[in-house]
Amino acid sequence: AQADVTSFAGMLTGWTMAGREGRLGEPGTFVFNANAHQPGQAVLLGKTYPDGGMGQAEAALNDIARHPATAQHIASKLARHFIADDPPPAAVARLATVFSRTDGDLRSIASTLIDMPEAWSTPLTKLRSPLDYVVALRRAVGATAGNEPQRSLRWLNVLGEPLWQPPGPNGFSDRTDAWTSAEGLKTRLDIAWQAAKQADDIGDPDETLASLVGTSVSAETRQAIARAESKQQGLALLLMAPEFQRR
Repeated sequence: AQADVTSFAGMLTGWTMAGREGRLGEPGTFVFNANAHQPGQAVLLGKTYPDGGMGQAEAALNDIARHPATAQHIASKLARHFIADDPPPAAVARLATVFSRTDGDLRSIASTLIDMPEAWSTPLTKLRSPLDYVVALRRAVGATAGNEPQRSLRWLNVLGEPLWQPPGPNGFSDRTDAWTSAEGLKTRLDIAWQAAKQADDIGDPDETLASLVGTSVSAETRQAIARAESKQQGLALLLMAPEFQRR
């Protein structure tokens, strides 16, 4: 509820960072400024938290972390990212149970996710987000003179996912339909060709195909790459392939 949002914002008053002048501490470090904290008790999710300075918000955060809705939310996000846009409810429930049982231990949750059959049996239906795609491109092309950070940042901008600049507090969408516009896919093809042109040392096409895509490659993709007029064109076709676009 909005009342909870407002109440928690009041608890967080005073939480800040030291500025460049260094008056409150080492620039960029966390600082609790007691003079800027809103005094008094606060109510969040039906529970009253007494005024305790920085400890007030810390107590609230501990309770939020252990709330059943948090377990469900984290489990849903992980399953959506690694399994499917609409993951099986049983998979989400299992992850949520592990989250609650282990007090939010992410290592245990990750191990559970890896062992889940749903994580491996689901077809490659998830389209790589722009960030995932650009990272995959850079790994595929390798360290070259043209592989500079600014170029990657420009690619992220034109693909609609500028680094650390989401449109809202909930971040960028993790659903495939957010990135499948005709213009967005055309931009990916253009970027794939640009990345391939930057590659200095392109290896054997079959070996590159196996290392980047593995066994999921289709006969059509394999044939298209085999017919490429050059290794550079073959690499570009691989970076454009549906199997490389998805995960």
